Amino acid sequence: MTPSSVAFLFFCVLIILLPAQHGHAASSHASYKLGSRQIFFKTPSKSPANSKQASTATTCSSFANGLANNKLPVVHRQSPCSPLHGLPSLTAADVLRRDTSLIRRRFALQSSAVSAPASAPAPSPAPTIIPVNGSSDGRTLTGALDYSVLVSYGTPEQQFPVFLDTFLDVSLLRCKPCASGSNSCDPAFDTSRSTTFTNVPCGSPDCPTTNCSGGSVCPYDNSIFSIEGTFAQDVLTVAPSAAVHDFTFVCVDVDHPSDDMPEAGILDLSRDRNSLPSRLAGPATFSYCLPHSPSSPGFLSLGGDATVGEDNRTSHAPLVSNGHPELANMYFIDLVGMSLGGDDLPIPTGTFGNASTLLNVGTTFTMLAPDAYTPLRDAFQEEMAQYNRSSPGFAGFDTCYNFTGLDVIQVPLVEFKFGNGESFLIDGDQMLYFDDPAVGPFGMTCLAFSALKDGGGVLSAVIGSYTQVSTEVVYDVAAGKVSFIPGSC
Repeated sequence: MTPSSVAFLFFCVLIILLPAQHGHAASSHASYKLGSRQIFFKTPSKSPANSKQASTATTCSSFANGLANNKLPVVHRQSPCSPLHGLPSLTAADVLRRDTSLIRRRFALQSSAVSAPASAPAPSPAPTIIPVNGSSDGRTLTGALDYSVLVSYGTPEQQFPVFLDTFLDVSLLRCKPCASGSNSCDPAFDTSRSTTFTNVPCGSPDCPTTNCSGGSVCPYDNSIFSIEGTFAQDVLTVAPSAAVHDFTFVCVDVDHPSDDMPEAGILDLSRDRNSLPSRLAGPATFSYCLPHSPSSPGFLSLGGDATVGEDNRTSHAPLVSNGHPELANMYFIDLVGMSLGGDDLPIPTGTFGNASTLLNVGTTFTMLAPDAYTPLRDAFQEEMAQYNRSSPGFAGFDTCYNFTGLDVIQVPLVEFKFGNGESFLIDGDQMLYFDDPAVGPFGMTCLAFSALKDGGGVLSAVIGSYTQVSTEVVYDVAAGKVSFIPGSC
Protein backbone atom coordinates (compact mmCIF):
# COMPACT_ATOMS: atom_id res chain seq x y z
CA MET A 1 0.00 0.00 0.00
CA THR A 2 1.38 3.40 -1.02
CA PRO A 3 1.90 6.22 1.53
CA SER A 4 -0.88 8.25 -0.11
CA SER A 5 -3.28 5.31 0.25
CA VAL A 6 -2.39 4.99 3.92
CA ALA A 7 -3.01 8.71 4.43
CA PHE A 8 -6.40 8.52 2.73
CA LEU A 9 -7.40 5.46 4.77
CA PHE A 10 -6.37 7.29 7.95
CA PHE A 11 -8.48 10.26 6.87
CA CYS A 12 -11.55 8.05 6.34
CA VAL A 13 -11.14 6.53 9.81
CA LEU A 14 -10.89 10.01 11.31
CA ILE A 15 -14.14 11.09 9.66
CA ILE A 16 -15.87 8.12 11.26
CA LEU A 17 -14.34 8.65 14.69
CA LEU A 18 -14.42 12.45 14.96
CA PRO A 19 -17.96 13.77 15.56
CA ALA A 20 -17.03 17.48 15.84
CA GLN A 21 -17.57 18.50 12.24
CA HIS A 22 -18.35 21.99 11.02
CA GLY A 23 -21.24 22.11 8.56
CA HIS A 24 -21.44 24.87 5.97
CA ALA A 25 -24.85 26.20 5.04
CA ALA A 26 -25.90 25.97 1.38
CA SER A 27 -22.67 24.20 0.47
CA SER A 28 -21.43 20.70 -0.28
CA HIS A 29 -18.56 20.46 2.17
CA ALA A 30 -17.84 20.04 5.86
CA SER A 31 -14.73 20.19 8.03
CA TYR A 32 -13.15 19.35 11.37
CA LYS A 33 -10.10 20.55 13.26
CA LEU A 34 -6.99 18.63 14.19
CA GLY A 35 -5.09 20.87 16.58
CA SER A 36 -4.07 23.98 14.69
CA ARG A 37 -5.15 22.62 11.31
CA GLN A 38 -8.51 22.20 9.62
CA ILE A 39 -9.52 19.42 7.25
CA PHE A 40 -12.15 20.26 4.60
CA PHE A 41 -13.88 17.43 2.76
CA LYS A 42 -16.70 17.13 0.27
CA THR A 43 -20.17 15.94 1.28
CA PRO A 44 -23.18 14.88 -0.83
CA SER A 45 -24.86 17.66 -2.80
CA LYS A 46 -27.70 19.59 -1.25
CA SER A 47 -31.35 19.43 -2.28
CA PRO A 48 -32.71 20.95 -5.52
CA ALA A 49 -33.57 24.62 -5.97
CA ASN A 50 -37.30 24.26 -5.34
CA SER A 51 -36.76 22.73 -1.89
CA LYS A 52 -34.12 25.39 -1.27
CA GLN A 53 -36.75 28.10 -1.86
CA ALA A 54 -39.10 26.45 0.61
CA SER A 55 -36.27 26.21 3.11
CA THR A 56 -35.49 29.91 2.66
CA ALA A 57 -39.12 30.85 3.32
CA THR A 58 -39.16 28.73 6.46
CA THR A 59 -35.89 30.24 7.67
CA CYS A 60 -37.11 33.81 7.17
CA SER A 61 -40.32 32.98 8.98
CA SER A 62 -38.42 31.54 11.93
CA PHE A 63 -36.16 34.61 12.03
CA ALA A 64 -39.22 36.88 12.06
CA ASN A 65 -40.66 35.00 15.02
CA GLY A 66 -37.60 35.98 17.03
CA LEU A 67 -35.69 34.11 19.69
CA ALA A 68 -35.78 33.93 23.48
CA ASN A 69 -34.45 36.71 25.72
CA ASN A 70 -35.08 39.47 23.17
CA LYS A 71 -32.73 37.91 20.61
CA LEU A 72 -34.20 38.97 17.32
CA PRO A 73 -33.45 37.72 13.80
CA VAL A 74 -30.10 38.17 12.07
CA VAL A 75 -29.56 37.78 8.34
CA HIS A 76 -26.53 38.12 6.10
CA ARG A 77 -26.49 41.09 3.72
CA GLN A 78 -27.12 38.84 0.70
CA SER A 79 -30.02 37.05 2.33
CA PRO A 80 -33.56 37.61 1.01
CA CYS A 81 -34.53 37.95 4.68
CA SER A 82 -32.61 41.24 4.97
CA PRO A 83 -34.64 44.49 4.87
CA LEU A 84 -31.81 45.84 2.71
CA HIS A 85 -31.96 42.89 0.32
CA GLY A 86 -31.46 43.99 -3.26
CA LEU A 87 -28.52 46.31 -2.66
CA PRO A 88 -25.67 45.74 -5.11
CA SER A 89 -23.25 42.99 -4.15
CA LEU A 90 -19.59 43.85 -3.75
CA THR A 91 -16.75 41.77 -5.12
CA ALA A 92 -13.85 40.97 -2.82
CA ALA A 93 -11.69 43.39 -4.83
CA ASP A 94 -14.31 46.13 -4.32
CA VAL A 95 -14.32 45.47 -0.59
CA LEU A 96 -10.53 45.61 -0.37
CA ARG A 97 -10.44 48.93 -2.22
CA ARG A 98 -13.30 50.27 -0.12
CA ASP A 99 -11.67 49.35 3.19
CA THR A 100 -8.24 50.60 2.13
CA SER A 101 -9.81 53.95 1.25
CA LEU A 102 -11.65 54.09 4.58
CA ILE A 103 -8.51 53.39 6.60
CA ARG A 104 -6.45 55.84 4.58
CA ARG A 105 -8.99 58.64 4.98
CA ARG A 106 -9.60 57.98 8.66
CA PHE A 107 -5.95 57.70 9.75
CA ALA A 108 -4.04 59.85 7.28
CA LEU A 109 -4.14 62.88 9.59
CA GLN A 110 -2.95 61.06 12.70
CA SER A 111 0.53 61.69 14.05
CA SER A 112 2.49 59.05 15.92
CA ALA A 113 4.00 61.81 18.05
CA VAL A 114 0.72 62.57 19.83
CA SER A 115 0.27 61.04 23.23
CA ALA A 116 -2.65 61.26 25.63
CA PRO A 117 -4.01 59.38 28.64
CA ALA A 118 -6.53 56.63 28.18
CA SER A 119 -10.15 57.68 28.01
CA ALA A 120 -12.32 56.99 31.01
CA PRO A 121 -14.63 54.00 30.73
CA ALA A 122 -18.03 55.01 29.42
CA PRO A 123 -21.26 54.36 31.35
CA SER A 124 -22.63 51.04 30.34
CA PRO A 125 -25.57 49.35 28.73
CA ALA A 126 -28.69 47.90 30.27
CA PRO A 127 -29.41 44.24 29.57
CA THR A 128 -31.10 43.70 26.23
CA ILE A 129 -30.46 41.84 22.99
CA ILE A 130 -31.49 43.24 19.64
CA PRO A 131 -31.48 41.97 16.04
CA VAL A 132 -28.60 42.19 13.61
CA ASN A 133 -28.98 41.99 9.84
CA GLY A 134 -25.84 41.58 7.77
CA SER A 135 -25.94 44.09 4.92
CA SER A 136 -23.71 46.29 2.82
CA ASP A 137 -24.22 48.93 0.16
CA GLY A 138 -21.61 49.26 -2.55
CA ARG A 139 -23.10 52.48 -3.89
CA THR A 140 -22.68 54.57 -0.78
CA LEU A 141 -20.26 55.20 2.06
CA THR A 142 -16.71 54.26 1.17
CA GLY A 143 -16.23 51.64 3.83
CA ALA A 144 -20.01 51.12 4.03
CA LEU A 145 -20.65 48.84 6.95
CA ASP A 146 -21.54 45.18 6.57
CA TYR A 147 -24.03 44.44 9.37
CA SER A 148 -27.21 46.22 10.40
CA VAL A 149 -29.66 46.17 13.25
CA LEU A 150 -33.34 47.12 13.28
CA VAL A 151 -34.08 50.05 15.59
CA SER A 152 -36.81 52.67 15.88
CA TYR A 153 -36.54 56.43 16.14
CA GLY A 154 -39.14 58.94 17.27
CA THR A 155 -42.65 59.02 18.74
CA PRO A 156 -44.53 57.24 17.27
CA GLU A 157 -41.78 54.81 16.32
CA GLN A 158 -40.35 54.66 12.79
CA GLN A 159 -38.26 51.54 12.19
CA PHE A 160 -35.01 51.48 10.20
CA PRO A 161 -32.15 49.09 9.47
CA VAL A 162 -28.96 50.82 10.62
CA PHE A 163 -25.40 49.62 10.18
CA LEU A 164 -23.37 48.67 13.25
CA ASP A 165 -20.22 50.73 13.68
CA THR A 166 -17.33 51.04 16.15
CA PHE A 167 -15.37 53.47 14.01
CA LEU A 168 -17.01 56.83 13.23
CA ASP A 169 -17.92 57.95 16.79
CA VAL A 170 -21.41 59.07 15.76
CA SER A 171 -24.81 57.64 14.90
CA LEU A 172 -26.24 58.70 11.53
CA LEU A 173 -29.78 58.54 10.17
CA ARG A 174 -31.14 59.65 6.81
CA CYS A 175 -33.79 62.30 7.37
CA LYS A 176 -36.53 63.80 5.22
CA PRO A 177 -37.51 66.00 3.40
CA CYS A 178 -36.68 64.22 0.17
CA ALA A 179 -34.75 65.90 -2.59
CA SER A 180 -36.72 68.37 -4.67
CA GLY A 181 -38.95 66.63 -7.19
CA SER A 182 -38.67 63.23 -5.47
CA ASN A 183 -41.76 61.57 -4.06
CA SER A 184 -39.90 58.98 -2.01
CA CYS A 185 -36.45 58.72 -0.45
CA ASP A 186 -37.14 55.87 1.93
CA PRO A 187 -35.71 54.59 4.12
CA ALA A 188 -35.55 58.02 5.77
CA PHE A 189 -36.74 59.44 9.09
CA ASP A 190 -39.73 61.81 8.85
CA THR A 191 -38.90 64.23 11.66
CA SER A 192 -42.21 66.06 11.23
CA ARG A 193 -44.09 62.97 12.41
CA SER A 194 -42.16 62.67 15.69
CA THR A 195 -43.45 64.60 18.71
CA THR A 196 -40.16 64.07 20.59
CA PHE A 197 -37.72 65.23 17.90
CA THR A 198 -35.48 68.23 18.69
CA ASN A 199 -32.51 69.85 17.02
CA VAL A 200 -29.25 70.26 18.97
CA PRO A 201 -28.31 73.96 19.07
CA CYS A 202 -24.82 75.38 18.80
CA GLY A 203 -23.23 75.72 22.22
CA SER A 204 -24.98 72.64 23.58
CA PRO A 205 -22.79 70.06 25.39
CA ASP A 206 -24.03 67.60 22.74
CA CYS A 207 -22.73 69.79 19.90
CA PRO A 208 -19.10 68.79 19.18
CA THR A 209 -18.75 71.41 16.44
CA THR A 210 -16.89 74.59 17.34
CA ASN A 211 -17.52 76.58 14.14
CA CYS A 212 -21.10 77.61 14.90
CA SER A 213 -22.68 80.10 17.28
CA GLY A 214 -25.87 81.79 18.37
CA GLY A 215 -29.16 79.98 17.95
CA SER A 216 -28.05 77.98 14.92
CA VAL A 217 -28.58 74.24 14.66
CA CYS A 218 -25.37 72.28 15.33
CA PRO A 219 -23.93 71.13 11.96
CA TYR A 220 -22.13 67.84 11.36
CA ASP A 221 -18.57 68.89 10.65
CA ASN A 222 -16.48 66.00 9.34
CA SER A 223 -13.35 66.41 7.24
CA ILE A 224 -13.24 62.71 6.29
CA PHE A 225 -16.65 62.08 4.73
CA SER A 226 -18.75 64.38 2.55
CA ILE A 227 -21.97 64.01 4.48
CA GLU A 228 -24.21 67.00 5.19
CA GLY A 229 -26.39 66.94 8.27
CA THR A 230 -27.18 68.39 11.66
CA PHE A 231 -27.12 67.00 15.19
CA ALA A 232 -30.51 66.08 16.63
CA GLN A 233 -32.08 64.18 19.51
CA ASP A 234 -35.03 61.83 19.76
CA VAL A 235 -36.14 58.60 21.39
CA LEU A 236 -34.19 55.55 20.19
CA THR A 237 -35.95 52.23 20.81
CA VAL A 238 -33.71 49.19 20.41
CA ALA A 239 -36.04 46.60 21.95
CA PRO A 240 -39.36 46.61 23.80
CA SER A 241 -37.45 46.80 27.10
CA ALA A 242 -34.85 49.36 26.08
CA ALA A 243 -35.48 52.94 24.94
CA VAL A 244 -33.07 55.85 25.13
CA HIS A 245 -34.60 59.31 25.45
CA ASP A 246 -32.78 62.32 23.98
CA PHE A 247 -30.47 60.06 22.00
CA THR A 248 -28.02 62.20 20.03
CA PHE A 249 -27.46 61.43 16.34
CA VAL A 250 -26.76 63.17 13.04
CA CYS A 251 -29.79 63.78 10.86
CA VAL A 252 -28.29 63.30 7.40
CA ASP A 253 -29.74 65.60 4.76
CA VAL A 254 -31.05 63.42 1.92
CA ASP A 255 -31.81 66.59 -0.06
CA HIS A 256 -28.04 66.83 -0.70
CA PRO A 257 -27.00 63.40 -2.07
CA SER A 258 -23.46 62.21 -1.38
CA ASP A 259 -21.43 59.17 -2.34
CA ASP A 260 -20.62 58.86 1.36
CA MET A 261 -24.25 58.77 2.51
CA PRO A 262 -25.27 55.52 4.24
CA GLU A 263 -28.23 53.62 2.82
CA ALA A 264 -30.31 54.04 5.98
CA GLY A 265 -28.18 54.92 8.98
CA ILE A 266 -25.33 54.00 11.30
CA LEU A 267 -25.59 52.97 14.96
CA ASP A 268 -22.56 54.03 16.98
CA LEU A 269 -21.16 51.34 19.31
CA SER A 270 -17.91 53.14 20.08
CA ARG A 271 -16.68 54.51 23.41
CA ASP A 272 -18.05 57.97 22.63
CA ARG A 273 -20.24 59.39 25.38
CA ASN A 274 -23.23 59.56 23.00
CA SER A 275 -22.89 56.03 21.64
CA LEU A 276 -25.60 53.48 22.34
CA PRO A 277 -23.56 51.49 24.90
CA SER A 278 -22.68 54.72 26.73
CA ARG A 279 -26.29 55.84 26.97
CA LEU A 280 -27.70 52.69 28.56
CA ALA A 281 -27.27 52.12 32.28
CA GLY A 282 -25.62 48.96 33.60
CA PRO A 283 -22.30 47.18 33.17
CA ALA A 284 -20.02 48.57 30.46
CA THR A 285 -20.45 45.50 28.27
CA PHE A 286 -21.85 44.70 24.85
CA SER A 287 -21.31 41.91 22.37
CA TYR A 288 -22.18 40.88 18.86
CA CYS A 289 -22.02 37.71 16.84
CA LEU A 290 -21.88 38.34 13.12
CA PRO A 291 -23.63 35.78 10.89
CA HIS A 292 -21.42 33.92 8.44
CA SER A 293 -24.08 32.97 5.91
CA PRO A 294 -27.68 33.80 4.94
CA SER A 295 -28.97 30.91 7.05
CA SER A 296 -26.96 31.78 10.17
CA PRO A 297 -28.41 33.79 13.07
CA GLY A 298 -26.51 36.60 14.74
CA PHE A 299 -27.17 39.05 17.54
CA LEU A 300 -26.22 42.25 19.27
CA SER A 301 -26.31 42.04 23.07
CA LEU A 302 -26.14 45.05 25.37
CA GLY A 303 -25.37 45.13 29.09
CA GLY A 304 -25.86 42.19 31.43
CA ASP A 305 -26.88 39.81 28.65
CA ALA A 306 -23.41 40.15 27.16
CA THR A 307 -21.62 38.59 30.12
CA VAL A 308 -19.03 35.91 29.37
CA GLY A 309 -19.40 32.36 30.57
CA GLU A 310 -15.89 31.11 31.25
CA ASP A 311 -14.92 27.89 29.49
CA ASN A 312 -12.00 26.59 27.48
CA ARG A 313 -13.42 28.06 24.28
CA THR A 314 -13.22 31.66 25.49
CA SER A 315 -10.11 33.78 25.04
CA HIS A 316 -9.49 37.34 26.20
CA ALA A 317 -7.51 40.23 24.78
CA PRO A 318 -6.62 43.31 26.84
CA LEU A 319 -8.20 46.58 25.74
CA VAL A 320 -5.49 49.25 25.50
CA SER A 321 -5.30 52.99 24.90
CA ASN A 322 -3.76 54.00 21.60
CA GLY A 323 -2.59 57.33 23.03
CA HIS A 324 -4.15 59.48 20.31
CA PRO A 325 -6.99 61.68 21.65
CA GLU A 326 -8.89 61.52 18.35
CA LEU A 327 -8.84 57.70 18.49
CA ALA A 328 -9.80 57.34 22.15
CA ASN A 329 -13.31 56.08 21.28
CA MET A 330 -12.07 53.15 19.18
CA TYR A 331 -11.25 49.66 20.43
CA PHE A 332 -7.56 48.74 20.35
CA ILE A 333 -6.35 45.39 21.67
CA ASP A 334 -2.92 44.18 22.82
CA LEU A 335 -1.87 41.89 19.96
CA VAL A 336 1.77 40.80 20.34
CA GLY A 337 2.21 37.99 17.81
CA MET A 338 0.71 35.41 15.45
CA SER A 339 1.22 31.78 14.57
CA LEU A 340 0.27 29.57 11.63
CA GLY A 341 -0.32 25.85 11.96
CA GLY A 342 1.06 25.98 15.51
CA ASP A 343 4.36 27.64 14.56
CA ASP A 344 5.14 31.22 15.57
CA LEU A 345 5.54 33.59 12.65
CA PRO A 346 8.87 35.49 12.43
CA ILE A 347 7.25 38.88 12.93
CA PRO A 348 9.81 41.50 14.06
CA THR A 349 9.57 42.53 17.70
CA GLY A 350 7.63 45.75 18.08
CA THR A 351 5.54 45.35 14.94
CA PHE A 352 2.34 45.33 17.00
CA GLY A 353 3.65 47.83 19.55
CA ASN A 354 2.14 51.12 20.73
CA ALA A 355 -1.40 49.73 20.98
CA SER A 356 -1.72 49.69 17.19
CA THR A 357 -4.17 46.79 16.58
CA LEU A 358 -7.71 48.00 15.87
CA LEU A 359 -10.71 45.70 16.35
CA ASN A 360 -13.31 46.96 13.92
CA VAL A 361 -16.72 45.83 12.71
CA GLY A 362 -16.71 48.42 9.91
CA THR A 363 -14.03 46.88 7.70
CA THR A 364 -14.26 43.39 6.24
CA PHE A 365 -10.95 41.63 5.66
CA THR A 366 -8.13 41.76 8.20
CA MET A 367 -5.23 43.99 7.21
CA LEU A 368 -1.70 43.58 8.59
CA ALA A 369 1.38 45.78 8.42
CA PRO A 370 3.84 44.44 5.80
CA ASP A 371 6.20 43.19 8.55
CA ALA A 372 3.37 40.92 9.74
CA TYR A 373 1.59 40.16 6.48
CA THR A 374 4.70 39.04 4.57
CA PRO A 375 5.70 36.32 7.11
CA LEU A 376 2.08 35.10 7.20
CA ARG A 377 1.79 34.97 3.42
CA ASP A 378 5.15 33.26 2.96
CA ALA A 379 4.50 30.68 5.69
CA PHE A 380 1.04 29.91 4.28
CA GLN A 381 2.43 29.42 0.79
CA GLU A 382 5.11 27.11 2.16
CA GLU A 383 2.55 25.08 4.14
CA MET A 384 0.36 24.80 1.03
CA ALA A 385 3.21 23.99 -1.36
CA GLN A 386 1.63 20.64 -2.29
CA TYR A 387 -1.25 22.52 -3.96
CA ASN A 388 -1.12 24.53 -7.17
CA ARG A 389 -1.10 28.24 -6.39
CA SER A 390 -2.89 30.57 -8.78
CA SER A 391 -0.57 33.21 -10.22
CA PRO A 392 -1.34 36.04 -10.36
CA GLY A 393 -3.75 36.25 -7.44
CA PHE A 394 -7.50 36.54 -7.57
CA ALA A 395 -10.14 39.09 -6.52
CA GLY A 396 -7.55 41.42 -5.02
CA PHE A 397 -5.79 38.71 -2.97
CA ASP A 398 -2.24 37.58 -3.77
CA THR A 399 -2.31 34.06 -2.28
CA CYS A 400 -4.95 31.94 -3.99
CA TYR A 401 -5.47 28.31 -5.01
CA ASN A 402 -7.87 26.53 -7.34
CA PHE A 403 -8.94 23.40 -5.46
CA THR A 404 -11.47 22.32 -8.09
CA GLY A 405 -11.46 18.53 -8.47
CA LEU A 406 -10.02 17.79 -5.02
CA ASP A 407 -11.96 15.92 -2.33
CA VAL A 408 -9.88 16.76 0.75
CA ILE A 409 -7.89 19.86 1.73
CA GLN A 410 -5.79 20.49 4.82
CA VAL A 411 -5.24 24.09 5.92
CA PRO A 412 -3.01 25.50 8.70
CA LEU A 413 -4.91 27.88 10.98
CA VAL A 414 -4.02 31.39 12.09
CA GLU A 415 -3.76 32.16 15.80
CA PHE A 416 -3.63 35.65 17.32
CA LYS A 417 -1.51 35.99 20.47
CA PHE A 418 -2.22 38.64 23.09
CA GLY A 419 -0.16 40.43 25.71
CA ASN A 420 -1.86 38.58 28.58
CA GLY A 421 -0.58 35.20 27.33
CA GLU A 422 -3.93 34.11 25.84
CA SER A 423 -4.61 33.43 22.17
CA PHE A 424 -7.48 33.17 19.69
CA LEU A 425 -7.39 30.40 17.05
CA ILE A 426 -9.63 31.35 14.14
CA ASP A 427 -11.56 28.95 11.94
CA GLY A 428 -10.69 28.25 8.32
CA ASP A 429 -13.86 30.03 7.22
CA GLN A 430 -12.60 33.16 9.01
CA MET A 431 -9.26 33.22 7.18
CA LEU A 432 -10.12 31.90 3.71
CA TYR A 433 -12.14 33.64 0.99
CA PHE A 434 -14.27 31.29 -1.14
CA ASP A 435 -15.16 32.68 -4.55
CA ASP A 436 -18.18 30.35 -4.77
CA PRO A 437 -19.77 29.72 -1.33
CA ALA A 438 -21.74 26.78 -2.77
CA VAL A 439 -18.56 24.78 -3.30
CA GLY A 440 -16.63 26.45 -0.47
CA PRO A 441 -12.90 25.70 -0.59
CA PHE A 442 -13.31 23.30 -3.50
CA GLY A 443 -13.06 26.11 -6.06
CA MET A 444 -11.00 29.28 -6.10
CA THR A 445 -9.88 29.95 -2.51
CA CYS A 446 -7.68 32.76 -1.18
CA LEU A 447 -5.95 33.70 2.06
CA ALA A 448 -8.34 36.42 3.26
CA PHE A 449 -5.74 38.84 4.62
CA SER A 450 -4.17 41.84 2.96
CA ALA A 451 -1.24 44.17 3.52
CA LEU A 452 -2.05 47.39 5.39
CA LYS A 453 -0.92 49.96 2.87
CA ASP A 454 -1.39 53.15 4.89
CA GLY A 455 -2.08 53.15 8.62
CA GLY A 456 -1.04 56.77 9.05
CA GLY A 457 1.83 55.76 11.31
CA VAL A 458 -0.77 54.64 13.83
CA LEU A 459 -1.97 51.16 12.82
CA SER A 460 -0.16 47.85 12.50
CA ALA A 461 -3.30 45.71 12.16
CA VAL A 462 -7.04 46.03 11.59
CA ILE A 463 -8.99 42.92 12.56
CA GLY A 464 -12.08 43.07 10.36
CA SER A 465 -15.53 41.54 10.46
CA TYR A 466 -14.64 38.54 8.23
CA THR A 467 -12.24 37.31 10.90
CA GLN A 468 -14.91 37.80 13.58
CA VAL A 469 -17.84 35.95 11.98
CA SER A 470 -19.52 33.18 13.99
CA THR A 471 -17.64 34.36 17.10
CA GLU A 472 -19.30 36.28 19.90
CA VAL A 473 -17.07 39.29 20.52
CA VAL A 474 -17.68 40.70 24.00
CA TYR A 475 -16.52 44.25 24.78
CA ASP A 476 -16.10 44.75 28.53
CA VAL A 477 -14.83 48.33 28.83
CA ALA A 478 -14.96 48.41 32.63
CA ALA A 479 -12.80 45.27 32.89
CA GLY A 480 -10.51 46.47 30.10
CA LYS A 481 -10.84 43.41 27.88
CA VAL A 482 -12.44 41.90 24.79
CA SER A 483 -13.49 38.24 24.84
CA PHE A 484 -13.84 35.87 21.89
CA ILE A 485 -16.27 32.93 22.07
CA PRO A 486 -16.05 30.81 18.89
CA GLY A 487 -19.04 29.12 17.30
CA SER A 488 -21.66 31.33 18.96
CA CYS A 489 -23.85 31.92 15.91
